[in-house]
Amino acid sequence: MHRVLAVQNAVCEHLGTLKHMFEHDGFSIDTVIAVKEQLPDTLEGYDALIVLGGPASAYDDLAYLRREEMLIQDALRHDLPMLGICLGSQLLAKVAGARVYKGHVKEIGWYTVSITEHGLRSIFRGLDDNILVFHWHNDTYDLASSAVRLAYSNNYPNQAFILGNAIGIQFHVEVDEQMVEEWAEEYRNEVQDAGISIDALMHEIRHRTGMLEHTANILYRNFRSMISLYKNTGK
Repeated sequence: MHRVLAVQNAVCEHLGTLKHMFEHDGFSIDTVIAVKEQLPDTLEGYDALIVLGGPASAYDDLAYLRREEMLIQDALRHDLPMLGICLGSQLLAKVAGARVYKGHVKEIGWYTVSITEHGLRSIFRGLDDNILVFHWHNDTYDLASSAVRLAYSNNYPNQAFILGNAIGIQFHVEVDEQMVEEWAEEYRNEVQDAGISIDALMHEIRHRTGMLEHTANILYRNFRSMISLYKNTGK
């Protein structure tokens, strides 16, 4: 049985639709809410690491983020498949030596990202070269010298990248209507300060959930293939 460690940086920012996909294929998922639970010291016994989003910034002086960085370093050192989403991607970029910083535009809602040729051959294989996806971030990052860009947008040149067996994705494919509703409530002040209508946000997710789940399913299948390849090579 494949075993995955999922690190949450907020209670409401979990695996979402990806959880059901992993469980359907018989994966064992250990979930740790890093803000209040103890992370393992190493990734020994795991076949993949997933680091999810959260309200913190990768450059915040928080002990649990430094512990997550140690796990990411462990994943990179052993070429363990990793998926970093939003804050998770920013932490991966930081560990790889890239700069993480506040962006010029806060993206909350739906924005189109363009997939590079490398992206279409890897984690986004099977998708169109332009996809509409859900965003909720203000920070961004540069690319480490050893990283390869997988996606970009009009607002940000780096929306996804790959580094060895580690994938960083700035946007969210894992959300569904319930998650967005939870986020809108949890981060209500942030939404209001950005001048975004919560009603409009909910209306859009209701009409686009199927499309986003299709995107999540393709990304999941490609990541699952990375895990299987890792296992088959005996690493």
